[in-house]
Amino acid sequence: MPTNILQKYLQKMIRLRIDRAHGVAPNKPVLLLAIVELIEQGQISENKVTPSPDLFEIFMKYWSIITDRRPNLALPFFHLKSDGFWHLHANAGYETALKVTTQIKTVSRLREIVASASFDDELFLLLTNNHDREVIRQTLIDTHFADFKVGIESLITEGQQIDAYRQALLRQVKHTFLSLQPLAPAEGENPIRIAGFRQTIMRIYDYTCAVCQLYVLTLDGESVTEAAHIIPFKVSGNNDVRNGISLCQLHHWSFDRGLISVDRNYKVIVSYLMLERGPAEWLLTTLRGKSILLPEHDELYPAQEALAWHREEVFRE
Repeated sequence: MPTNILQKYLQKMIRLRIDRAHGVAPNKPVLLLAIVELIEQGQISENKVTPSPDLFEIFMKYWSIITDRRPNLALPFFHLKSDGFWHLHANAGYETALKVTTQIKTVSRLREIVASASFDDELFLLLTNNHDREVIRQTLIDTHFADFKVGIESLITEGQQIDAYRQALLRQVKHTFLSLQPLAPAEGENPIRIAGFRQTIMRIYDYTCAVCQLYVLTLDGESVTEAAHIIPFKVSGNNDVRNGISLCQLHHWSFDRGLISVDRNYKVIVSYLMLERGPAEWLLTTLRGKSILLPEHDELYPAQEALAWHREEVFRE
């Protein structure tokens, strides 16, 4: 890419239109930092950006160290179009609504109207080049976050370490699943490994509970689902993604206490050794025989060995 093209977009990064009416609101540069990280990770591989859970989570990561103002991803996602290099694409049937809409204040309204956004093709090509992407990222940091540079660069380094571990976990599925793995004394407390396992499981299951298929994501990127180990990490030392499953808080608690498990056919089994009452849709017994949500690729399915261990060692028949 010619240097003059890079310089053109660096100037656009420097001159981002930022709301200063009620104090500086760094929504746009934070959004761009989050997108840059997802491109670096390979999570965005084509010129198409959606308001996804991953984008929410990374946006919030940067936002939380820059300001204590309430975050709202909808604002920059919509208003970045005023800077000329960001283009919104409507959901089917909402083309006219997008043309006449002058502001979007809520994520629900954003998702109703907007399907995705894209960069100028020239800019996206720059962002896919390691050197040019880093120049753009440093320009954003130096221009808009000089006072927070150390903190932001620390987050970037941490994110790169987490992603490297996540990639290693995904490569591990090419090998035979081992129920128990050697565990170094401090390994269980390693924050990179904890975050990498969580991020990998959340993405595999799209932040959705495998048991009840509940999907709840807050405006600040928090999810009702959690990355659960089938064989507890303290027992197995095993962060293999096939020893993981995404569960909402209720079903994670129930799984860990042996009230529910999963059979060889990936159907929910429910213990008879309990009492429960309440709305029918929340009762564990209504799950009996229900197929769980499985990953898109079968190599990522929960390992049969791990499920068998849970049925034998944890489940209350």
